[in-house]
Amino acid sequence: MHTVYKALSPEEVNRIIAYCKQHTVKNGGLFEVYPDPETLVTMVVVNSRSEDKPVGAFYCNYLGPGIISLEEEDHDSMPSAQGHIKALKQTIETLIGNL
Repeated sequence: MHTVYKALSPEEVNRIIAYCKQHTVKNGGLFEVYPDPETLVTMVVVNSRSEDKPVGAFYCNYLGPGIISLEEEDHDSMPSAQGHIKALKQTIETLIGNL
């Protein structure tokens, strides 16, 4: 289930996507960017530097223009998943702060 994490202007979301595209894993960064060529929806996977696996993903424009959403489920019984969601939200906040 997708939940709204942040509502920004479409221009701000486009700047976040552009930043993530510049800082992909291939370029030494943390991100993998998967745009849907038929819509405005873009999925951004955030990878961990310390582990060799993704922290999680967030979606741009999935629920509407300018909306950053997360696919959150009930992770109360999974402390490691809660940590990943927290790290993902911190990453998004950092990206927003760098606009």
